[in-house]
Amino acid sequence: MAARWAEALLKLQRVDLKIRELEARLALLPKEMTELKNKRDAAVAEVNAAASAAKKIELERKGVESEIEKLNAENKRLQQQSAMVKKNTEYQAMLGTIALNEKKVGDLESRELELMDRFEEARKAYRKIRQDNEAAVNAIRAEFDELVAFAGDLKKEIAQLKEERPADIRGVDGETLARYNRLLAGKDGIAPLVRVENEICGSCHLRVTRQALTNMQKGAVTSCENCMHFIYLEDVE
Repeated sequence: MAARWAEALLKLQRVDLKIRELEARLALLPKEMTELKNKRDAAVAEVNAAASAAKKIELERKGVESEIEKLNAENKRLQQQSAMVKKNTEYQAMLGTIALNEKKVGDLESRELELMDRFEEARKAYRKIRQDNEAAVNAIRAEFDELVAFAGDLKKEIAQLKEERPADIRGVDGETLARYNRLLAGKDGIAPLVRVENEICGSCHLRVTRQALTNMQKGAVTSCENCMHFIYLEDVE
């Protein structure tokens, strides 16, 4: 069994390390949420792009259709006027214009059929992308909601652990506790209090001094002279 002061600190440390673990997990959630939002936005953008592509084709087809109507209307007007034209040159000119317009209409009709086929393909592609991405977006939203709920659970658990964490520990003096808190706040991520096995420090993995071993065997508060972390032996009489 470890010395009394070590047992007291170990009990506190288990709580503190759990808090640190939960806080580290909580800190990762914003990045995960942002990644989910980006995936959702990408999926929505893909659907919108497919819809825009189909709409662009349809607008072009309507433009072609409008041009065909204009040319047909012009030919109808020219045909009506040609009946009243007396000069042969004017009559031939009208017939030439009518023939040219008819050729344009034929070309435009071919273009319209091509655009209709392209629009149908684009519409099918849009429907498939929308169907596929709708399922993906729903899954992303569900995962996002789970992360939000998980964040709430983590915050509650952290708050509860902090509330239960004792400010003063029986058997541990204020100076030791203050240094323990400083070590806990360190950036090395190592527990403030580590066990010594085979005379090796569990923090820096170097051999502890003979004096440190003697102090631990006596049950005294002891620090590793290399890394300054608190050290203890598992079995102390």
